[in-house]
Amino acid sequence: MFANFTDQDADLLKAHLQAVVEVEFFTIPFYLTAVYSFTNRALAYTPSGSQTSPLYVLQQEALSVAVQEMYHLQLASNLCNAFKVTPQIPQMTLQAGVNIEIPHLENNGQPITTQLGNLPTVIQAMIQIESPDPNPNFPPPNPQVVYPSISDLYHATLTLLAQYLTASASTPVSQDPIFDPGNNQVAYGTFPSTYKYNTITSRPLVAKVVNAVTDQGEGDLVAPNVLQSTEAQNAARALLGAFFTYGGDDSVLPEYQPKEGTRFAAFGALTHLARFKQIQAALNGTNWEQLIGGPVFYPAGSPSPDLPGWAANLQTLESSMGTVWSYVIDQMQEGFANGSLSANTSSPTNTGFNNAMLSFKYMIPLVWQWGSVPSFIYTSGVTPAQVQTALDLADPLCLSHWDEPTALLRATPGFPLNSCQGLNECAGKGWGGIATEKGNGACATADLHTCGGNNDCKFQGGCGYLSTSSGGGCGASVGVGDSTLLPPSEQWIPGLNDCKNLGGCETPISTGQVFDRSATPTIAAQTGPEWTAEAKSALEALEGTNVWDRARTLFAQKEGLGTLPTPISQQVGAVNYDGTARRSAVQPTST
Repeated sequence: MFANFTDQDADLLKAHLQAVVEVEFFTIPFYLTAVYSFTNRALAYTPSGSQTSPLYVLQQEALSVAVQEMYHLQLASNLCNAFKVTPQIPQMTLQAGVNIEIPHLENNGQPITTQLGNLPTVIQAMIQIESPDPNPNFPPPNPQVVYPSISDLYHATLTLLAQYLTASASTPVSQDPIFDPGNNQVAYGTFPSTYKYNTITSRPLVAKVVNAVTDQGEGDLVAPNVLQSTEAQNAARALLGAFFTYGGDDSVLPEYQPKEGTRFAAFGALTHLARFKQIQAALNGTNWEQLIGGPVFYPAGSPSPDLPGWAANLQTLESSMGTVWSYVIDQMQEGFANGSLSANTSSPTNTGFNNAMLSFKYMIPLVWQWGSVPSFIYTSGVTPAQVQTALDLADPLCLSHWDEPTALLRATPGFPLNSCQGLNECAGKGWGGIATEKGNGACATADLHTCGGNNDCKFQGGCGYLSTSSGGGCGASVGVGDSTLLPPSEQWIPGLNDCKNLGGCETPISTGQVFDRSATPTIAAQTGPEWTAEAKSALEALEGTNVWDRARTLFAQKEGLGTLPTPISQQVGAVNYDGTARRSAVQPTST
């Protein structure tokens, strides 16, 4: 090995990298269960005379952490692969009402546990997960890989990585026995267009990727502790400081924040710990139930009035969640092990990974609305066909998967995909193929997605947020710091984006989706010949207006139609092709 980094050190490092994978993975279902426990009344609440939705903003702030944990899982898996250890995604079951052990965390020899619950019941546990160890001295790396806090685990991992980077500095990568840059690296979905660092293709990127995880999570609380005072502790602090940087005062360094204009950019300047404390303070500082005239969160107990008439029964939903959860774990295991985690499957009737993940956005609230706390039960050997069957039962509006008639249409060569209800180009197109003329299709046939840049081809973006180029595939672009914003002519044109990965946001388009009300500062800051005062004013005038209405207006102009027909709603067999119901069931990503 190296003079100051032995085989035993290498094994210890690999064990810590695997531990980081397990911790990051655990937080995703735990946080998502809390994120989707807000009631419909809470999410729709807007103070009189205001254009803001404060409880929706809180939900999105919590969701921003959960999505960033998915990004962290990708980075942790890439670190494992770069150091020649195949990441193992835990085949984890999280059962409602049962204590769940947080991986690798112990307090006085006892595992730290929590339970699944709605946001107010678990926010303190979420804060505890992200909080530092109050002991001013970080424990050294240990072979059991067990620590009092995540910050201790991360600090121990950084210590081992700093030792490796120091010891290997004079050894060419080609002669490095434990490091293989580019090995099975994954850059999933919109993460490459949102974050600066994704894959590890050189030694310097090891520190950058680690910084992204630790700075976004806890910032300066993970870095060398300022209270250390002994000579040995100061030496340890100097070693880490040579490679790892961090923000201060709960802030995240700019290079690790989401790029300007991306969906969660408004929250990305604060660490996870700071965001959770902010959410807790907001929940405790106002009597929200009195203010909105009803419950803010779903309790465990009786069904909620929010439960829609089309919802599957509770047993079906719980069984479907377990099936999809098992499939997601197996897909991640295969994808991260091989460096090829694909968003979608090539088979028209098999649910892809992206749609499987998307289904939790709809199934978790439905389970809450039945008055039950969601569970995540793993079973080995789940097949794509079983996932398709589960979602056929749990998702009758095809919110996250395709019914067979639409799947077969989508598989037809040259089939014109469309991004929403009433945007079909001709008869026989649109959801279910039931349209009789241009503009009266039931709903979208484009790939289902919830965020900017996730569209697979042109005409699939339902805007909401400003669009950035994910690699310069189409059109000119204007640079703004680390962001690359598309020119104004390619902004906020729902359903008419020119090519893959340039859709603004969400398909199908929620009935509540509006153009981002907070976009004015970003629009005003743009420079370049295309960003004229008139172009900026035109975009600003769209802020807060309904995205679907705008999409229909643009569609009518494109097709040369004066008045568009009313979209069809029709029952065909077991499927109710009601595009309005479908769009109403989709939570907006911008309000």
